[in-house]
Amino acid sequence: MEWYQKRFRRNLVDMHIEDWDETFLSGFDPDRYVELLKLGQIDAPMLYFQSHVGLCYWPTQSGKMHAGFKGREDAMRRVERGCHRAGMDVIGYYSLIYNNWAHEHHPEWRMVDASGAHSRSDGSRYGLCCPNNLAYREFTERQIAELCAYFDFEAIFMDMLFWPMICQCDSCRARWEKEVGGPLP
Repeated sequence: MEWYQKRFRRNLVDMHIEDWDETFLSGFDPDRYVELLKLGQIDAPMLYFQSHVGLCYWPTQSGKMHAGFKGREDAMRRVERGCHRAGMDVIGYYSLIYNNWAHEHHPEWRMVDASGAHSRSDGSRYGLCCPNNLAYREFTERQIAELCAYFDFEAIFMDMLFWPMICQCDSCRARWEKEVGGPLP
């Protein structure tokens, strides 16, 4: 029987947490987190390894680790290991399209609408990156390879696998022209 056929007490704590304030995640206690999962009799926690804000919860080489984990880079690995020691199956969480860090550091990866506006132009909370941009796709592949090498987990949940807007970035236009022909409607 597969893990997902026998694990019914699952848990997810949203951790879309920026790091512009040095106190954010500075009090995160991996051991206490695992103890609370055990208290709740959770048998399959979903652990954030990277969130909509694009910050990584491991010592990444390809992006930016959350500043709250500086000096304790192994905090989420300690949670993952503690969960396994307690007999839990771990599901990793990674946000694909929503990524503030990538959106801010690589404007060429942004989804844009017909007017050229991006998702944060109107003050929206999250930056959207286009998977039709091959450089962005390579970036996500590097990140996923890193987290797979760093953590041990039974499954991974890739969140936000869709276009939340009609994207008209250069990559979408080029793909349309190549595959369909003519200008993007």
